[in-house]
Amino acid sequence: MKTQRIHKGDEFGSDSEPGSDASRTLRTWLVRIGHAFEPMATPDVVLLDDVERCILGRADGSGKNPVGFVTARDPWMSARHAEIVRREDGFELCDLGSSNGTRHFGVRRSRVRLMDGDIFETGTTFWLFRSMVMAGDPPFSASPGVLGTLSPLLFEVASRLQRVAQARVPIMLEGETGTGKEVVAREIHRLSGRTGPFVAINTAAVQPNLIASELFGVEKGAHSTAERARSGQIRAAEGGTLLLDEVGDMPLAVQVSLLRVLQESEVLPVGSDVPVKVDVRVVCATHQDLDALVAAGSFRADLYGRLRGCTLELPPLNARVEDIGLLIARFLARFRAEAITFTPAAYRALLMYPWPLNVRELERAIEAAIALGDGHRIELQHLAPEIRAFDPRQEPLRPISPDVSLNDRCKEILRLLTAHRGNVSAVARTMGRSRMQVHRWLKQMNVDPSEFRRTRADSKPQD
Repeated sequence: MKTQRIHKGDEFGSDSEPGSDASRTLRTWLVRIGHAFEPMATPDVVLLDDVERCILGRADGSGKNPVGFVTARDPWMSARHAEIVRREDGFELCDLGSSNGTRHFGVRRSRVRLMDGDIFETGTTFWLFRSMVMAGDPPFSASPGVLGTLSPLLFEVASRLQRVAQARVPIMLEGETGTGKEVVAREIHRLSGRTGPFVAINTAAVQPNLIASELFGVEKGAHSTAERARSGQIRAAEGGTLLLDEVGDMPLAVQVSLLRVLQESEVLPVGSDVPVKVDVRVVCATHQDLDALVAAGSFRADLYGRLRGCTLELPPLNARVEDIGLLIARFLARFRAEAITFTPAAYRALLMYPWPLNVRELERAIEAAIALGDGHRIELQHLAPEIRAFDPRQEPLRPISPDVSLNDRCKEILRLLTAHRGNVSAVARTMGRSRMQVHRWLKQMNVDPSEFRRTRADSKPQD
C-alpha cells in the first residue's frame, strides 16, 4: 500500500516528518477503506497534517497524480470529484459538482464538516476521516498477517505483542466477544518460538465441577466420572502455550490451583498428592471487567496480579472501521470468492453497521451473503435484516462527538461511571469507544474508576 503525502512548497500543504515529535499531537489523515466494485483492492492512507486543501478525483491511468490530488481507480468518480479544505474549526468536505455526488454516511451532501470517524463516499469508493491525538504516526500500511491493521488502536496492540511474545510473562487479552482474542493468542504462540502445542480451553463452556479435572488432570477413581486417569489441558500444552478463554468465569476454588501453576510451575491432578512440573506459557482472555470482579470478591486479587503481567486490549470493530475493507477482502479470500463485488448500498451497510459481535459477526455476514448471492455480486438484500435496517443518523456510531468541549466530555464520563458502578468496559460500550481510550481519558482527568465502585458499595443499606 502506498501512502500519499502532500508536499511543502505547493499551495496545498507542507512537508513534515511524521513522528519526529515524541509529544502527543493532533494527527489528521484519510483512509481509503475500499471500493464496492473492487473489494480486493488494497487501501490507501493520505496524511493531512498541515494540509490546506486536497482534491479527490478519478485516476487518469498515468500513475502520476497532479500536485494536491488524491486519486482512486474508480470509473464512477469524476475527474475532480470532491475536495477537503482546512477551515479554522477543522476540515470540510465539499463536492465539486460531481456526476454521482458525494455521500456522507450515505446521505448526498454538497458540503459537510468532517469529524473523527466520519465515513463518506465518492463514486463507489469509501473513505474514513481520522483526527486523533497521538504520540507517533498513524499506521501508514497494513502489515501482513492476522494482525494486519490500519487502526492506531490495534496497531499499538500488535506492536506490544511483538515485544512480549518471546518472554515468559503471562499475557491478559481483554476485549469484547468476537474481537479475535483466540486469533491473537495463536499469533503470540507463533511468535514465541515455543515448540510445544497451542491449547485453548474456554472455561465458561466447561461444567463448573469438571474445570479442575479438565485443567489439572485427574487420577482414576478420583470422582464418579473419573473412569480413567487424564493428564489435563495444562500438561497437554507442555512446552507450548495455554489459552484460558473467559478466565473471569473460573470458580474461586480452581483459581487457587491455577495460582500454584503460575507460582511453582507445577500442577496437582485431582485425587493425587504428587505435583507434576510443567513448562507452559499462559495466555488468558476475557470480555469481563476483572477489576470489578476483584472488587466484588469473585476473582482472586493475587491471581489477577499474576495473570496480568502484560495486558493487551483488543478494540471493538466499531472503533476500527478503517479495517473493515481489509477484513472483507480477507474473508472473501477465505471463502474463495475473490471475484465477487458489492453494490454501493451493500458495501455502505457493512461499513456503517456497529457490529456488536465484532469481527466474528462480520465474517458470518460475509459468508452468508456469499451463499445467498448469485456468485457475482452481493446486494443489500443478501445481508441480514438488522444490517440493512441500521441507520447511523438515528443511532450514531459515536454518541460523543470529537468536537464537544472537554468539560462536557468529562461530565459525560463521570455520569456513565456512576451509572455503571465504575465498570469501564460498560462506559466504553455506551460511548462507542474502546476501553483503552476511556482509560486514557480517566488518566487525563485523574479519575480512579474504583472510587465509583466503592461509593456505590458503601451506600448500600446495612443488614
